[in-house]
Amino acid sequence: MIQRIQTLFLLLALISGALVFYFPLADFYHEMYGNYKLFATELRSMDPDPKMTTSLWFNSPLWLTAGASLVLTLVTIFMYKNRITQLRLVAFNILLNVSFVVMVFIIYSNKITKLTQIEPSYQEGIFFPLITLVCLILANRFIRKDEALVKSADRLR
Repeated sequence: MIQRIQTLFLLLALISGALVFYFPLADFYHEMYGNYKLFATELRSMDPDPKMTTSLWFNSPLWLTAGASLVLTLVTIFMYKNRITQLRLVAFNILLNVSFVVMVFIIYSNKITKLTQIEPSYQEGIFFPLITLVCLILANRFIRKDEALVKSADRLR
């Protein structure tokens, strides 16, 4: 039953999770120290001659967590026949999204601030993991309601 409300919330979580890769999460701008944008895939310097470069592995925990969350959401959408497994996958996905938000707000913001001496200003991309988190929590709630409804119908038989 793909048309259930929890599937719609999972689809919204999938879309907002994919948008994390296209919008900047934070902006680090100072006239003297440089201009950097934190994406889920990289720390991009907007200066012609960057004062700091990072390797590919600098952002690997971010893009791995976001990618795993996307794959897990897609798998969860098609697990509609097994609600208990779907509940467990959504709970693990919520944990992944919370860890992504913690990494962005605490770990990466502090690390980049120490490297560049620039305070972050968060951009529109930071809202997408939060939207994903809310959608996953709502999907979890409706999956639980659906499971309770099925259990109550089984008792009546």
